[in-house]
Amino acid sequence: MTALLLLVLAQTPDAGVSSHPLEGVWQLDLEKSTDTAPILEKLGINWFVRKAAKSVRPIHRIRVNNGTLFLEIDGTIAKKRYQIVLDGKTLTKDEFFGDEFSYTTVLEDGVFVSTGRMTDDAKKSGINLRRWLGEDGLMTYRISLLPDGKEPIVIDRVFRRK
Repeated sequence: MTALLLLVLAQTPDAGVSSHPLEGVWQLDLEKSTDTAPILEKLGINWFVRKAAKSVRPIHRIRVNNGTLFLEIDGTIAKKRYQIVLDGKTLTKDEFFGDEFSYTTVLEDGVFVSTGRMTDDAKKSGINLRRWLGEDGLMTYRISLLPDGKEPIVIDRVFRRK
């Protein structure tokens, strides 16, 4: 009887845990990613930060559980952890090279989609973040800065499963 119970428990999925194809550990592939130097220069980011960005290969750890995206970003200098509720209502705060923004996130057809705005009204810019798994098995993390009345600035960060 005990053996049968153990067999049933071993085969029963955890009802509280949902899985997603992006769950796992990912490392940035700089060669496949957008060269950020021209974009960062256009945004007024100093030379030192632009050069450093060319060598940083952050690791993203992704887990999804009960409608929440757990994201840990391990960069060379800093580590960030997020619990992002995927309801399209709960705000998450972050910063993009020193500029604070807040956004909401939903899961649409397997793609994590975040939309928001810079917190400082003077910046007059929206932001859109998308994470998805491509047919090639790579994760693309697209950062779109949407300055009011100007052309969008799009950065694609491509990650390989580690």
